[in-house]
Amino acid sequence: MPDIYEMHTAAFKLVSAFVVIKLTRKANVPPVIDRVATVAFKHPKDGSGRLYCYLHIFGGPMVRGFATGGGYDKKTAAAAHAASKINPQLYAPDSQADCVALRDALLIDGGAYWDACARSAGFEVFQAV
Repeated sequence: MPDIYEMHTAAFKLVSAFVVIKLTRKANVPPVIDRVATVAFKHPKDGSGRLYCYLHIFGGPMVRGFATGGGYDKKTAAAAHAASKINPQLYAPDSQADCVALRDALLIDGGAYWDACARSAGFEVFQAV
């Protein structure tokens, strides 16, 4: 019987996934944790093919972007491409503010990695896979 850890490594070899949350802090109470989005990347086998980003900001539809080539941060480029497809009008009213904030953060072309852009907009990013 194969080792469960080897099976997991094989199944997720070309995938990385992240959870985006927002912490709301108030005095004298524990912080409230709200899941805002998931971001999953499907990496190319050869390294230079298409890297896909699946961005799901909760309250609306998932979108997919991609980046090709090499020599640059394809995750950030793919996340920006996916974010460019976000239409906040398709999102639930209570999630539109987070939708716009995260979308705008991922569209910033300032040389920072996608997760640093999300953190600078007030979100926390944790790798899940």
